[in-house]
Amino acid sequence: MAQRKPPTTASKKPGARPSTSKPPAKAVPGRPPARKPGKSIVNQRQTPWGLIITTIVLVIFAGGVVAFAVTRHHSSSNTGEGTCTSLGDTCYVQPEIAAAKAIKGLTYKQEPQHNHVPGVVKYNTSPPIGGNHSQFWANCTGTIYNHQIANENAVHMLEHGAVWITYNPKTATKADISTLKTLVDGVDHLALSPYAGLKTPVSLQSWDYQLFVPSASDPRVDAFVEALKYNLATTPEPTASCSDPSFNAAASTPGHPFEG
Repeated sequence: MAQRKPPTTASKKPGARPSTSKPPAKAVPGRPPARKPGKSIVNQRQTPWGLIITTIVLVIFAGGVVAFAVTRHHSSSNTGEGTCTSLGDTCYVQPEIAAAKAIKGLTYKQEPQHNHVPGVVKYNTSPPIGGNHSQFWANCTGTIYNHQIANENAVHMLEHGAVWITYNPKTATKADISTLKTLVDGVDHLALSPYAGLKTPVSLQSWDYQLFVPSASDPRVDAFVEALKYNLATTPEPTASCSDPSFNAAASTPGHPFEG
């Protein structure tokens, strides 16, 4: 009688690794099920709030600067007056210097605008001591003019540091005129011309400063020239020359500035 062979188990393939997976955990009565591990915070993509806030602040600041500049800007006018602006206009504001302040009777008035403008300019002083002006300056290398020149050309030479001396042709004496010519002739950054309607026989002008005197022999004349002729602290354009060989004095008269 044939014997029964015991049942054989499935043969394992050679080289096969035993399974490492664990059977699912059985629920234990009274114990909550195990939670799955959460996502790593390090691996999450975070919003760059710091960069966003910084960008917003910079944009707001830049917008404020532009708005301020636009509100401060105004176009150039032919009044010779105005205040400094952030854009467009050229401005020059300096405090009064002590040497000028010490001169009795001297007038100081800030003239911040010094733009080049065409045509006739209405000034707030007579003779003017600054403001917008012609792009062509009157020669001021110790020049003596025998007729009244245009304010617009004269103011431009003040911008270059000149002292402009004027005299009333009706009230200044021959001695006054002779003294002034001797003072001015050939001296760089000085110019002399008659000026109709001057309230005193003689007046002196530099940028922001003016002095009226009864005669050319008044000691304040020399004091004014010494303090303000080509003074780097009071000259809007100290590097500009007073020499202008192209200036046509005959074409520069009141109400008709020389314009090339």
